[in-house]
Amino acid sequence: MKKIIAVCIVMSCLWVGQSFASEMRIAYVDIKVSMENTKAYQQGVKRFEALQNKKRKQLDAKRKTLTDLDKELQMQSMAMTSEHLMEKQQKLTRLKKEFDRDLQDATDELKREKRQLDQAMFGKFYNAVKTYGKEHKFDIILPRSAIIYGSKPYDITADITKILDKTK
Repeated sequence: MKKIIAVCIVMSCLWVGQSFASEMRIAYVDIKVSMENTKAYQQGVKRFEALQNKKRKQLDAKRKTLTDLDKELQMQSMAMTSEHLMEKQQKLTRLKKEFDRDLQDATDELKREKRQLDQAMFGKFYNAVKTYGKEHKFDIILPRSAIIYGSKPYDITADITKILDKTK
């Protein structure tokens, strides 16, 4: 008798769970696509690329100076006095260290800029999804990366992108 009651309770729980799940509103959004397709993100990427190009030009100029000095040193080393050779070698070593520091500083600055862009967009994204979910009465909105399969009607990526484009 206890087994029959237990089976009835389990069956009723499953039935209630199925009816509840069928009434749930679920959607998914591709975070990367949604954020990267916004005007604000694309403008941020353009600023980032401009900074990247500026840093690259500065570093290329310093690299050329190093290369030229190294070639000069190799070609004229036999004709130089030992003191003059040592001075040139020290200068080359100092310039290489400066270049390495500048390269590291540029890399760090670019990483920081990209991280700030992504974090700013993610904050807006999070708020947009939250607002959209409340307005459209969704129970759950999942990231696309957490879904193995999701049919197209449940994809709200384009809607979130439009919302993000409207926000400043």
